[in-house]
Amino acid sequence: MELLTSYTLRNRADAHFEALQATPGIDAFCSSLDWIIPAYEAFIPDHPLYLCEGEHGFVTLARGFNPRIGRYFQPLEASWCLACPFVGSDPGALIKEFSAELASRHVDWDVLYLSGIPQTQNWMRPILRHFGGEHRIGLGHETKRFVASLEDGSDGFLGRRSSKFRTNLRQALKKCGEESIEFERVFASRPEEVEAVYDRIVAIEERSWKGQVGSGILDSGMNLFYRIMLPRLARRGALRVLFAKQGARDLGFVFGGLLGTTYRGLQLSFDTDFQSVSLGNVLQYKIIEALAEEGVLSYDLGSELEYKARWAESRLSTFTLWIWR
Repeated sequence: MELLTSYTLRNRADAHFEALQATPGIDAFCSSLDWIIPAYEAFIPDHPLYLCEGEHGFVTLARGFNPRIGRYFQPLEASWCLACPFVGSDPGALIKEFSAELASRHVDWDVLYLSGIPQTQNWMRPILRHFGGEHRIGLGHETKRFVASLEDGSDGFLGRRSSKFRTNLRQALKKCGEESIEFERVFASRPEEVEAVYDRIVAIEERSWKGQVGSGILDSGMNLFYRIMLPRLARRGALRVLFAKQGARDLGFVFGGLLGTTYRGLQLSFDTDFQSVSLGNVLQYKIIEALAEEGVLSYDLGSELEYKARWAESRLSTFTLWIWR
């Protein structure tokens, strides 16, 4: 395999994207460069990169040292354990190629920490075959995401919700109408447009419950994560943003990114003064309406939280693995 620098990986971004789309079973959005590069730069920029490209795909890892476990490799995004560091159409061939890469270069390491790995034979068998003989392998925790189908549009989506869900949503939509709340889709492509959109998002977050406790995107790492990510999404036309407004005043937002026919929700928040109109639920539904009109087929709501179950029908699960040398 060829070792890459961050610069050469940027030059190979199209090839990485093509390999990503062909990779079976993984969380494609959260294994994309649009996710893992912002995560690396926001959370672990002091970790040396270990980037490889071979005949069968790409491997994106960072290196570190911890006194308790020694020298380790980790995915570029390990905060949520969503990113798979291997992208390629044949996971078995890529894993074999990477294990040979580590052996041939006599790389010093004690622990290989992997995330975003599907628990399927085409992934687990080659990991066991190529690392299990000389190393100890431990199965870590399961990471689940909720996914909603939009294949039959917003009407089909509502048809799969409970009668209570639909009633509550109708009432919330009516309240928003009575409060003269309108919804604005924003399409930003140039850097200055994206910056202006993100400034509006941050201003709303400051008035949300998350902002009042200093969490959400006001956290310094999260703020940088999204400030790096949104321009990347905008450059490939994948950024989707919706605002709730009352006159000239911004009240709430929801934003995310597209990869193929899947929308990955990223953040949703709103002014606490408008909690009584269920603005969060209305924002969620309004982005679903817009995505369905656009022909998007699925909505990845992200990591498993109880409230998301009402909005979804299926789950995507991956696992973390620890490999000790």
